[in-house]
Amino acid sequence: MAELEVDNKICEYRKALGLSQHKLARAVGLKRRSIMAYENKTISPTVETAYKICQVLGRDFKEVFLFKEEK
Repeated sequence: MAELEVDNKICEYRKALGLSQHKLARAVGLKRRSIMAYENKTISPTVETAYKICQVLGRDFKEVFLFKEEK
């Protein structure tokens, strides 16, 4: 079975809105270090958290989170 690689554009869209990691985290109900970990791709958010991030960023889920199968 192929592995699924998850990439995201949280940082790009956050900066375009002029939001700091801290402001985004507060809007989503998280700590800044969580946003930092998502942007660095150290961890991936839960589906619920990813949805909240997309709402704050004003973007569709598929715009923010990119999925690629590795063979």
